[in-house]
Amino acid sequence: MAAEAAAIVPIVSAMRREIAKFVAVTRRGAACDAYLGRRRTRRHHRSWPLLVTTLQPRGQCDVSVALHNASELGLAFHSAQPYSVGSYVAVKLFWHDPHAHRVPAVVRHCTAEAGGYLVGCQFDVEDEMWCRRACDVRSRWYEG
Repeated sequence: MAAEAAAIVPIVSAMRREIAKFVAVTRRGAACDAYLGRRRTRRHHRSWPLLVTTLQPRGQCDVSVALHNASELGLAFHSAQPYSVGSYVAVKLFWHDPHAHRVPAVVRHCTAEAGGYLVGCQFDVEDEMWCRRACDVRSRWYEG
């Protein structure tokens, strides 16, 4: 078991680097959140495509969504489909990069809005099982 726990550390480190890179990119030219007093981290409002796959149950396909905001702790996106609060998703933060890691996140809220849903997620890179499941997800659109 100790060897198994040691094996996940590089994956977790890679996911943390992916999140840090993502937040650094979203910070550039983004509008900042006005609610810093009631939140632990500043949210950066940007819009670009993300790929999201539900990890419960397995076998779901990628869904293209639009980023709403991002922080070190999580992100929110606009989606045409709802996601269940408490469910886990794998988010490809850089959809165009076939080597980018997917990051596991738990859905914290899903609010109906005109034309779809605003879905808020909290990153969860501390749970080995969800990290592994997120890493197992493959996007089919760029694979031969």
